[in-house]
Amino acid sequence: MSSSRPDLAAIPFVDNHAHPLTHEQPHTAEELRRHFSEAHAGTLAGEYVDASVPYRWALRQLGAVLGVEPVPEAILARRDELRFQVYARELVAAGNISYVLLDEGYPPPAVSYSSEKMAELTGVPVGRILRLETLLQTLIADHDTLDAVSLAFDGALEAARQSSYVALKSIAAYRSGLAIEPVTEDAAASAFRRVRDQGVRDDAFRLADKTLIDFFVYRALRYASAHALPVQFHTGYGDPDLDLRLANPLHLRPLFEDATLAAAPIVLLHGSYPFTAEAAYLAAVYPNAYLDMSFSLPPLGGDALRQVVQTALAVAPAGKLLTSSDGTCIPEHYWLGATRARECLSEVLGALVERGEVGMEDAVAIAGRLLHENAARLYRLPGEA
Repeated sequence: MSSSRPDLAAIPFVDNHAHPLTHEQPHTAEELRRHFSEAHAGTLAGEYVDASVPYRWALRQLGAVLGVEPVPEAILARRDELRFQVYARELVAAGNISYVLLDEGYPPPAVSYSSEKMAELTGVPVGRILRLETLLQTLIADHDTLDAVSLAFDGALEAARQSSYVALKSIAAYRSGLAIEPVTEDAAASAFRRVRDQGVRDDAFRLADKTLIDFFVYRALRYASAHALPVQFHTGYGDPDLDLRLANPLHLRPLFEDATLAAAPIVLLHGSYPFTAEAAYLAAVYPNAYLDMSFSLPPLGGDALRQVVQTALAVAPAGKLLTSSDGTCIPEHYWLGATRARECLSEVLGALVERGEVGMEDAVAIAGRLLHENAARLYRLPGEA
């Protein structure tokens, strides 16, 4: 490592956005590859991933940490030699991960581990994130009127805050876009009747009605503002269910301009890629805007991730930036996210040291904020402050 690059290995990593591990784990090279793509099932999520730079990098890193050849067969064989809990714990420990915040809305609870089991599997504390749209799907199916849903929704938010949840999350970007607008009770009631008439009791019900989503996202934000509870938004890169044009975080500007929502910290997830500059601008000018940068998913190569970090640090204050893995289903994602985050931060900050823009002490302090301190403070994590 160049002498100008800070050594960040000792800084604990707070993974401020991830997902639970699944009961079923990959056993073949094809199954492993599918965890390194946002494409839907098929060729793009299978054989073509083998030639992608992020996947090849992941194999090289995993081979090194596991002491095997950097090929899926050897990695999977090493996996099978250990009990899953031992394997998961070893990777989390190797990544010096001190806390994992989990969006339990995906994968579905029926196929994934609970937050309690996740803490046992990983050996680190787990914070829970409540996904709003998933909650709404259940409530709309279980209640006959908008008033009943609203009452149950408010109760669920309060129960979550009183228990172990540390944040709320919206995937409006996937369902109806981030151009979220205020909705009247009458308009929401009309939309509710329309959705109910379409048969929400179908097992395949997926809430995508913009009027209802906007109504309840605003309701959640008002609650979050009253309690200074962080709210995460998926922004930018996602799977093909998402219209990327509607996932630009600039669509959220009216939320930041609304004084009644000013006490709700809003976290823009995944570096908002490819809208990182726009998200960093929001974090620079609005007190309650924060930008998360995820380093496992979406699957981006090192050059793109370094550019995300460069842009974020060049525009937004370091106190407004967070890091995560967005790890999903497999423990490799958690370790790879922590590894890539430190690698990219070290390179970008090292370049700033070389150019004389910051000193080495500044660089280490900035890294500490991004990897650990900002998340510990924002989510009020016990024992991490």
